[in-house]
Amino acid sequence: MRQAFEVRDKTLLDAAELILAEVKAIGADEGETWVSRSALTEVYYELAKVSMVRTVFTDKVSLKLLKDKRKGSTTLNSFAPEDIKSAVQEAWQAAQSAAPDEAEGIAELQENLSFSAGEEQPDLDAMYGQLDQMLKDVRQDFPKISFDSIGIEHNFGEKLYANTNGVRLSDRRGYYQLSNMFMAKEEGKTSSFNYFATVYEDPSDRVCDENRVRRLLDESQRQIVTEQFAGSFEGDVVITPGCLNDILYYVADTYLEDGALISGTSPWKDKIGEQVGSPLINFELVAEFPDLPGVSPLSTDGYVAENMPLIEKGVLKNFSLSRYGAARTGLPRSKNSGGTYVLGNGDTPLEEVIARVEKGILMGRFSGGSPSPAGDLSGVAKNSFLIENGRITKALSEVMISGNLADMLQNTVAVSQERESSGYWLLPWIRVNGVTISGK
Repeated sequence: MRQAFEVRDKTLLDAAELILAEVKAIGADEGETWVSRSALTEVYYELAKVSMVRTVFTDKVSLKLLKDKRKGSTTLNSFAPEDIKSAVQEAWQAAQSAAPDEAEGIAELQENLSFSAGEEQPDLDAMYGQLDQMLKDVRQDFPKISFDSIGIEHNFGEKLYANTNGVRLSDRRGYYQLSNMFMAKEEGKTSSFNYFATVYEDPSDRVCDENRVRRLLDESQRQIVTEQFAGSFEGDVVITPGCLNDILYYVADTYLEDGALISGTSPWKDKIGEQVGSPLINFELVAEFPDLPGVSPLSTDGYVAENMPLIEKGVLKNFSLSRYGAARTGLPRSKNSGGTYVLGNGDTPLEEVIARVEKGILMGRFSGGSPSPAGDLSGVAKNSFLIENGRITKALSEVMISGNLADMLQNTVAVSQERESSGYWLLPWIRVNGVTISGK
């Protein structure tokens, strides 16, 4: 919910106002701060039992000040006035020895707003019930699955951004998250580890009712016995939604964000308005979206974030630049520089996406180093299956894939109608041509 600016926890506002008063008193030209207080309540299951139940409270402060474009910054975990005054002194000393940077600054004055979502207090009974129900559902429907660990968390926090330009923004947010590690076992054989995390607002939901969860558990049972193949071939890769999230992270980091654009290494630095992907690619960053409780309405540099297309029908529409990145490059500041990804679904049912693959793989996870500045990518396809003549045939032991991120977007020939959500992202399956796939 969006509303006029309000801070429920006045301790946060008092700390922020003290920081800014100290920043001005010490002689800085500008200053900003993030102040937050959060509570994490966790039920942790391992070794076939609940091993830990705890609540952790955390206070965090980060501050930045500028003098003649010289930056000093620091962080602390206290709202005590004496600690705040000491932290401002520390940042001031850091600024004295810093090199001036003309791109430094703080957010301009804008409408001061507050946002809120979710419940403040955890429902521990519902969290226990959810864990118990999940274990029962898995034993019944996926009896070969063994959990290494399961964590069910309730996170609640309030955070405040304030600066010497008069900007005041706050966000109060509560949500649940379930994450785990698991494998499948049968007759002394095991699959490789897999995992999933899901973010949600209602702890009474049955996790195993999610299609994504059922698919991942089923695939692990089918990966107890894996096979290898010799040699290499150029074929199709059908990328699952969770794996696609990682690929899109690489795309953003390599082509669209501050680092690549400030350094000038992004091959897309001059391509706004040009075709950089298949017309099937519709990729956006979101700050508000139905059933995505993991979104953040505030950017890390002190602005209200907005939903923003990055690529529409394959055409590059926007970069993902912070205020600083924009000032360094001379490009516009982006309305969103976060990491909550939505990719539009296509017209092709998933079954048909796979049916059109003559030879390739269904890739569940990717493990590899960071791409090159040009986007060249090489690594191991994990939790994957071979596709032959339009059918998923056998589970594969680790195989290598190599390709180029830009080429993968250009060579996307199908996007599924179906999408999956983790609460942080909403993504389909995509089929990519021309990827090199290597066995032993």
